[in-house]
Amino acid sequence: MLPTCGTNRPLSGLLLAWLLLLSAAGYASNYDPVAVYLTWQHHPESTMTVCWITPPDRTADIVEYQREGSSEWQKTEGSHHVIPEAPSYLIHIAELTNLSSATNYYFRTGSDARPYKFQTMPTTLTGSIRFVSGGDMYHDEVELLDATNRQAAKTNPLFALIGGDIAYAADSKANYLPRWTHSWIDKWIEQKIDRWLTWLISWKNEMVTPDGRLVPILPVIGNHDTTGYFGQTPAQAPFFYGLFPMPGRHGCNVVDFGNYMSIILLDSGHTHPVDGPQAEWLAKTLEQRRDVPNTFALYHVPAYPSVRKFDNDISTQIRKSWVPSFDKYKLTAAFENHDHIYKRTYPLLYGKIDPKGVLYLGDGGWGVAKPRKAKKEKRWFLAKVVSTRHFISTEVQPNKRTATAITPEGQIIDQVVF
Repeated sequence: MLPTCGTNRPLSGLLLAWLLLLSAAGYASNYDPVAVYLTWQHHPESTMTVCWITPPDRTADIVEYQREGSSEWQKTEGSHHVIPEAPSYLIHIAELTNLSSATNYYFRTGSDARPYKFQTMPTTLTGSIRFVSGGDMYHDEVELLDATNRQAAKTNPLFALIGGDIAYAADSKANYLPRWTHSWIDKWIEQKIDRWLTWLISWKNEMVTPDGRLVPILPVIGNHDTTGYFGQTPAQAPFFYGLFPMPGRHGCNVVDFGNYMSIILLDSGHTHPVDGPQAEWLAKTLEQRRDVPNTFALYHVPAYPSVRKFDNDISTQIRKSWVPSFDKYKLTAAFENHDHIYKRTYPLLYGKIDPKGVLYLGDGGWGVAKPRKAKKEKRWFLAKVVSTRHFISTEVQPNKRTATAITPEGQIIDQVVF
């Protein structure tokens, strides 16, 4: 029987072979945290934030790391806190700094722990980089999540954009009750920590590239990550904000990759209003990056929905408060979610189809067993709609970008160069 790692599912043959090679090279170890995942708080070309979850008796916050090919371990100490509403688990966070760009590193969460591998981003874009994106993830059986994770990992991404509705851990009952009740409903119902842990364990086990790398996460929040869904505060999303350290502002953030790409992370009305301060911050952020050749926005509810009503409240707010800034400052593309189907719009500029406009890709179907059906009437802004589970693989090169929609079985259902 194959050994297991964090779950009762066996390791893939490739990962097992990689572990055997590490053991033969002197990397043998016994301990493996409940979950291990990566993100960024600062420059992706020179830092990496390591997050790991342990039982409460494992309090050490040390991460040891080494450049691939080196024999010397360096150490960084982080910190830990109890996971909200889950005192039987600790989350540890440590940021590795002064790393070399475009370089593979091994790391471990203690000298007795299993090593993992990651890669830093390049400082300049001289060749190509690839990332994957998608949302609405652990919606149904974990096997569906696993399958999409495995296929996405095969595309060899350098990172992943996670578009909300990650673990479907928030109880839907609170959505139908007044907002003032949600703080005590959280104590009574609570979000489901087991779903978050299952999602994180799947990511650790299945989201491993062919060369053995873990894939860093840049996430945004969705309605099923928030008790009450919309119009709440971060207090009603304790796991999202407790699990994912943010690179900057609380709720809306930007991650800059050298001078060649910026990823803007937005909250589509779940714990921060779409309009007001967030919209002002977005306009200023895009203005400051108007010379960056690749700017992408990630958020949950689509401005241009493929299935839901076009004039639903949140989509209307986004078109009013965010899209004018997308248009003015020439956003490259927006990754949307929420509708449980694949969609690609025509390039849109000032409410019309225009080859110089913004491309909107989505609409969230990473782990959905029954994707929604496309509307019979074709909406004017939709270039392609396919009712299937999928993720999007985006390749960025110096003079072009290519987005490819792929099913968990590896079938390409759409591709666009922009």
